[in-house]
Formats: sequence, structure tokens, C-alpha cells
Amino acid sequence: MQKRKPEAKTVIAKQLKMYYYKEYNPDIRLTPWVKNYWYATDFEHTEVTPKIFPDGCTYIIFKFDGTVGTSNAYLLGMRTAFIEVDYPKSTQLFGVCFKPAGITAFTRISLEELTDRRAELALVETLFDKSFYETLPEKRSIEEIIAHANNSLLKRFSCLYPVESQIIRAVDLIRLANGQSNLAGIASDICLSQRHFERKFKSAIGVSPKMFAKIFRFNNALQCMQKHQYADFLSIAVNCGYYDRTHFAKDFKLLTGETPTDFRKKSIFYVSGEDNPCNFADY
Repeated sequence: MQKRKPEAKTVIAKQLKMYYYKEYNPDIRLTPWVKNYWYATDFEHTEVTPKIFPDGCTYIIFKFDGTVGTSNAYLLGMRTAFIEVDYPKSTQLFGVCFKPAGITAFTRISLEELTDRRAELALVETLFDKSFYETLPEKRSIEEIIAHANNSLLKRFSCLYPVESQIIRAVDLIRLANGQSNLAGIASDICLSQRHFERKFKSAIGVSPKMFAKIFRFNNALQCMQKHQYADFLSIAVNCGYYDRTHFAKDFKLLTGETPTDFRKKSIFYVSGEDNPCNFADY
């Protein structure tokens, strides 16, 4: 298969009053597991402390300023609540965003143990060999960095671990329903008992099916707020699968630290999941 040149998702590139952020497609052969790469810089423009919201993904993050090594590389596990971050002005970040369970094709580390945590790659089973870190500082552009990451991950193809097909099916069902799924029905669909389903799901994803569904329902509501900025919160809550406005506000406060009303009053641009310029951290 012919290698595809990295293609920037220019439609979601953003120059906020906070910092610069841009997403890029991985090599097409990696798309079953890797959602995207991203690059962020210009943190001197930050006027408020960025928040990171749960989005259902796992990240590897490289933090550098001219040089980079294993001490500057982190694995960021699944998040179940918001976190606030503050970056030095000179910071540059390159991230690999893995789809739910995607990273388990490359490593046997326990995602459950990394939930709401970060770990230095030097201290866990790493996806990248020593030569990757040694040659990374030589890369002069984001395109070269992406090609470097693509080549390194593609080298692992001969020894990929099998990803739980039942869990991938469950993730797809939850996503298709925007978090409004009947979890007992999903367990039945993938031929697992409720207890076995919850145990396997948490091991492969990092959180329970219930929390994962809550995260996707929240992300769907957040996108609705962005697309329909004058819609009332009751309509958003009902359309996104919440029982009522109170339940929506409770989940929203848990995952963002703010009420929907206070959040909407802020002037900064906000989106979530795939388009979220705040989905990276060094906390």
C-alpha cells in the first residue's frame, strides 16, 4: 500500500486567543487505532487557564522546546473529570490520540491503572524504541515528526496485540447512541453477562461502561451547545439523552467544573472530543 502524506485537518485548525492548535491525520493503516496527531504551541497567548475535559481517548504526549527525550514523554490515561493546566510560554506539544482501546494493540499496560493519571513512558512499557527518542530532536517540521511517528508505529505491525472485538463493538454501540445506550442490551448483544462485560470493558478502556457512556453523552451535549448557542438547556438535555435539566447540569458541573450557564457566558471558543483544542495535558 502506498504511504499517504500526512494531511492536515484544516477545517478544525484553530487560532484561539489562547494558543495555537492543529490536528493531523495518521497514516491510513493506523486509523483503526490512532484517531489523530496534534500539535500545540504559542502558549504566551493564553489569557485563561485551559481546562481539559474527558473525551474517551488515551494520549501519548511529547513536551519539548528544541529538544526532547524520554523524560519529556507521557502517557495520559482516560479522564473522568476535568483538569486545569498551565504551560510555560515556550512549551511545544506533540500528541498521539488513540481511539478507545486503540493503544491496547501496541502495549499490554493496564489502562485501568492509568485512569485519571499520567505516567512517564520511560517507566512503562513504551510504544516507541530508543532510536525514536534519539532522532526526534532532528526533525525540523511537524510533517517530519508525524512521518517519524507513523514509521515507528507501523514497525509494530508484525507484533500487534489482538484488540477485544466484543469491547470495540460495545464502544461503537455507545458512540452511535451518543451515550444513550442500554448497557444491559449491549452486554446481551456481545454475548457477555453484565458483570463480565463491565470487567472486560474497564480493563480494555480504563473506565466502566456507565462512565464511558456518560462521557460520550456529555461530549454530545457540549457539541450541541456549540452548534446551537441560543438553545435552552432543557431542550439540549432532552435531545442528548438526559432525564431532565437537573441531571444534565449535575453531569456538566462534574465534567467541566462549571454550570452550563456560567460555561456559556465565557467568550472563549469551546468544542469537545475530536475538535477540542484542550484535550492534552502535562499536569
